[in-house]
Amino acid sequence: MTTSRDVAEWLKSHDDLLILTHLHPDGDALGSSLALCLALESIGKRAAVCCQDGCPGYLDALPARDRLHLPESLPFEPKALACVDLSVADRLGRAAFLLDRGLPVCCVDHHEHPALAAEVRLVNPQAAASGELIDEIRRALDVPLTREMALCLYVAISTDTGNFAFSCTTPDALRTVADCVETGIDIDEMNYELFRKRSRARTKLLGRALEGMSFPCAGRIALMTLRGDDFAACGAAMADTEGIVNFGINAEGVLAAILAVRQGDQVKFSLRSRGAVNVAALLRPLGGGGHERAAGLTLEGDFDACVQRVLSAVRTAVEGLE
Repeated sequence: MTTSRDVAEWLKSHDDLLILTHLHPDGDALGSSLALCLALESIGKRAAVCCQDGCPGYLDALPARDRLHLPESLPFEPKALACVDLSVADRLGRAAFLLDRGLPVCCVDHHEHPALAAEVRLVNPQAAASGELIDEIRRALDVPLTREMALCLYVAISTDTGNFAFSCTTPDALRTVADCVETGIDIDEMNYELFRKRSRARTKLLGRALEGMSFPCAGRIALMTLRGDDFAACGAAMADTEGIVNFGINAEGVLAAILAVRQGDQVKFSLRSRGAVNVAALLRPLGGGGHERAAGLTLEGDFDACVQRVLSAVRTAVEGLE
């Protein structure tokens, strides 16, 4: 079993490290990756973070965002890759070519059944966020927790736990957050940026999603859809969909919520659940994955047909509880 110390030793033995994370990055993806980048820099390593998408607006308060680069504009030629919060290569998007170079790879992730090939892998589905695992690695590297690192880790853990409201919130995660708070970070301001502040475009997009919400399966499923004209009418971007699916799962009587978003030729799904519905398991045969209570999937094809395909899988799971 690979430990955080094994990963730390692997990182110390490599130079020019490029940290890869998934497309459409969330708080855990960027917070974890940037925290690791800062930790590596503190031990004299040249490091950077690569993602096919830039930093979404709601994460603008993250420090060290200048370490985040697009695959087309890397600051150096990497000699090793560290994949963070990443379970499958398909989630790299345009950065996937980097895995084809035969470079040494390590993987740090908290998703179930990660499929990335790596020399060392620190994978713990019981961790609340990848940020929790990155903090273990920081400790193994014997790197002091700076305020910048703490802010990155706080963003990683707080966003993946729904501001510490989801069942994945563990005592270890809270202990890590306590250490972060002790550095003096302003959690009131950060919580406003992450969970309360909403741009006008994002607010209008939320309104359209809620207005069109339906409740199939006798109200036990909440379904929301967003298409290109919704984004155009609101002046919104893909990043503005963050958190919308939670409004579905919070509706009374709902056991599973689906948000389907048309993006180019693809349909991106975000699912949330309560009770015994394992959304990661039901999406796995379709090529998706994630966690028992929060999972995602991307399909190509006709929008309505893709929605019905996912809805059918969710309906089968919900009806199977009877």
